[in-house]
This record gives sequence, C-alpha cells and structure tokens, in this order.
Amino acid sequence: MTFEEILHAYRSVYYSFPQPLKTFLGSLYGSIPLEIRFGRQFGIHKKLLEKFENGDEQYKQDYIYNKILETLIFAETYIPYYQKKFKEHGVSSRDFKALEDIGKFPTISKLEMKEHLDELYTDVRYKPVAHYTGGSLTTPTKFYLAANSRAKEKVYNNYIFTKIGYKYRTPTLLLKGREISVPEKDIYWEYEPIDNYFLLSNNYLNSEKFPLMYEKAKAFGPKFIFGYPSAVLSFIKMSRRFGLEPLPNIEGIILASETCYPDEVEIIKEFFPKAKVLSLYGNSERDVIGYRVSDHYNLLGSYAAMRVVDGEIVTTSFDNFVMPFINRRSGDYATGEVTTYGSSDIAKTVGNIEGRTKDFLVSEDNRLVSITTMCGGQHLPLMDIDAIQYIQEEPGVVTVLVEDPDHRVDVVKVKEGMHKLVRDGIDFKVKVVDKIDKTYRGKRIICKQFLDVEKIRAQKERQESA
Repeated sequence: MTFEEILHAYRSVYYSFPQPLKTFLGSLYGSIPLEIRFGRQFGIHKKLLEKFENGDEQYKQDYIYNKILETLIFAETYIPYYQKKFKEHGVSSRDFKALEDIGKFPTISKLEMKEHLDELYTDVRYKPVAHYTGGSLTTPTKFYLAANSRAKEKVYNNYIFTKIGYKYRTPTLLLKGREISVPEKDIYWEYEPIDNYFLLSNNYLNSEKFPLMYEKAKAFGPKFIFGYPSAVLSFIKMSRRFGLEPLPNIEGIILASETCYPDEVEIIKEFFPKAKVLSLYGNSERDVIGYRVSDHYNLLGSYAAMRVVDGEIVTTSFDNFVMPFINRRSGDYATGEVTTYGSSDIAKTVGNIEGRTKDFLVSEDNRLVSITTMCGGQHLPLMDIDAIQYIQEEPGVVTVLVEDPDHRVDVVKVKEGMHKLVRDGIDFKVKVVDKIDKTYRGKRIICKQFLDVEKIRAQKERQESA
C-alpha cells in the first residue's frame, strides 16, 4: 500500500487530532511530493495524460480504442455479469474493431448495478474497496474500485485545475466535504494542511455566524475557492447581506459535485469579476471527467470514454480492474453541440451538462421539465432565496420548499415565476421553511423526485416513435 492509501484508510483518526498536531503532521506530509505519496500509479497516469494531451488526432483515437478494448477483454474474462450480457447480445471483444463499435455493446443501468453487484466485480488483480454514490434520494448505489484509483483522480484534478492557474497547495478556501463545525466551542472552520485548504462549515454558511466565518477565511488569504455551487452562492449571498466585500486576491473558483446552472455562474462572476470560474464534471464511479471554463465542457479522452446517447451520458471506464463499467447509463444529460473523435460518437466536448434524471419534474401529461428551466433568474428572486428544493410524488404536483428564515421572500411572486416558466401542467405548492437539509457532506438536494422518470421517459419515446 502507498502512503496515501494508508492515510486515507485512517483519515478519521487524523481528523480527530487537535488542530496543532494536525497542522504539524499534515504540513509535513503535504510537503512530500505527490509521486511519493501516491506511489507508482501517480507517475504512470501523469505521463499518459501529458502524452495524450500533446498527441495528434490519430494518436488520441488509437489510445481510446486500445483502452476500450482492454476494458472489454478484462470484463469478458473476469466479470460474470458482462459475460452473460455479451452472450445475450451476441457480441464479444473480438467485435470491437473501431471506436464506433462500442455502440454494439449493451448498456448497464444503476438498477442492474444494484441487483447484480456480486457478479460485477473481481479481486483477481486488486483488492476491491467499496464506494457509494451520493444517494440523495434513495438508497446509495454501492460499487467497487481499487484503492490506487485515487492516484489517477489526483493527477486529473490537478491537471484540470491548472486551466485557471491553480498550482497544488495554493491557499484555497474549501466550501465542500465533511462537516467540521464545533458549535459548543463557537468553531465553524478548520485548516487542512495537507492540501492547504481552509474549510468553512456548509451547515452554518446561512447563519448569523457568517461574519465570523468570513473574517477567518479572509485572514487565511485564499487565492482560490473550491466548493459546491450552492455553497459558493451562499457565501456570496451572505457577504452581500452583511455588507462584506468579496474576498481579496481570489484568482479562480472551482465548482464541483453539483449541477451548476448558467444563471448561477453569472452571479459568481459578477461578485468575483477578476476570478476565472471552472466547472468540474466527474462522478463517484470515476468513469468520466471534464471541465468547463468557457462555453462548453471539455472531456478528457485519456481518462474514460463518454458518449451521448439520446441525450444521456453513457460512459466506459479505463484502468478499473476491479469493477469495470461498459456503456454505463449515468443518468446525467448533455445538451448543445457535441464534437466527437473521428466517425465515432465518443465525445470530445459537449455544450452543457444539465444534471441527473432526478433533476426533472413531471407534468400532468407526463412531460419532463428540466430543473435547469426552473433556475431562470429573470423570473425567480434567486438572490433573496438561501436555498430551494422541489419534491414530487405524483405527476403534475410539486411541493417547493423555499429556505427563508428571515421571511423576506414573496411567495406569490415565486409561484408566479414558476408557472410562467413551465406554462402549465404543474401545480406548484410553495412552502417557506427555516432550513432545508443537505446531505451529510453538505451537498444540496435540489430535487427529491420519487417518480420513475426513466420509465416515464421510455414510455414517451415509445409513443413518439409509434
């Protein structure tokens, strides 16, 4: 095991140390080069990434082809469920002769992953480590990765962050991750010396403690902000509410782990006009990664293969020799122009990523309405709302929770704005609450969708094609 694998396994012990001891040990560990901390895999993936990014078009297509073929052969040899699926569909790795042939292979859904988990992973090469998706709506989906997969993830994240000038261990304000507040001691922040992050509690950003948290963050002197879009927006809203200036010297803002809507990006840019804003796209399964700095998302082809099939993002993993994913239906949807490698449908860029299947509302006549539509700042007083959540249990009826502890929001205008956006087919029932719960890691749950959106979408497609 590498140093990083050992530390990650015992991170809860490290987190429990007093801050002075954690600062001493973390700073010492953070000064060790990443190639040593993460081991041999870090150097391998760094070289592969650099060679791919500097390669010509033919090299990139050949690289992706060989990686997909490697994944197909491994799955066909060691993974019982893929052996069965391939046989049912009459395909084998021998049928993969060009990039476009990946479309011949069957897809796999999250439901299949849950129902056939024991047939989808192996320990022939590495010890499987259990991971879980966020599970903001239902039971989290369990899957397996090798412990050394974190090395590859670190390589790619660091590379992507350089697109806005970030260098590893540059002082960064972190607005995501585990909860670190100690209310009984009036502490709502924590310094993490390994990556040189200063964390603020997401659960207290929208509280009267914010000015104190702001001053602690300002004293730290961050040059970058890395967080959930909802947390960054909360930071901006509370700064304005208390008349506080934007943090000085912020060069860039990295948004991750939540869907980020265009209006939200504009709010962030307006508040931090000198900062570059980067939206990171990835997932827990580590079978897709990309980023957006301008008007589209760039997908890194050396990391994994991503396709857009009927609007949905479908992924095939590379280097996962525990539980490979082949044509995994992600539940995320892409819109806008898609550019691809050669004559295949493997994506280089996509215009926008709208979010997961659960981020759709269902009208009375079974139309699907993207939450992106509901985030039009021209109709909703977004800057007066700390948080919003949509809950749907039956078609055509949506309960909207508006977080407004100070009772400043005009509920009638919010409801009128929503009806103006959707036109008809959904009865919005707006309720004002003091607080909307987040996940245990502080992520917002913008939509609690209890309807089977995938089933409804499939029914609509069948009706339209009939």
